[in-house]
Amino acid sequence: MAIDRGALDKLRELVGGEEADLLELVESFLEEGPSIMQDMWLSCQASDQAAVRRAAHSLKSNARDMGATDLSQICAGVEARCASGEPASLAEIGDAQRAFDVAITELRTIFNLGK
Repeated sequence: MAIDRGALDKLRELVGGEEADLLELVESFLEEGPSIMQDMWLSCQASDQAAVRRAAHSLKSNARDMGATDLSQICAGVEARCASGEPASLAEIGDAQRAFDVAITELRTIFNLGK
């Protein structure tokens, strides 16, 4: 499982237990996540480590909230690498992309959302 259901339960509690409010947050992640992921790719290709770091930070936090633990951990590693002055690699961004794809597929299944 790519999604920690416990994290979703915590997020549901944070929004007052309303399924509709949780669904709104999930849909927002599904809508905004691809552009953040694209920013990470393009920034890495352009060797813009500050932009890679910002994108990784944003995706890390959002993924953690959604229970996408693998994605969050990969993004944390990318963010830390950039913060230390080392460039992120396209391989790392590829790992993040694969984890992202699995996470969004699972979220769509959990919440019965189409593509």
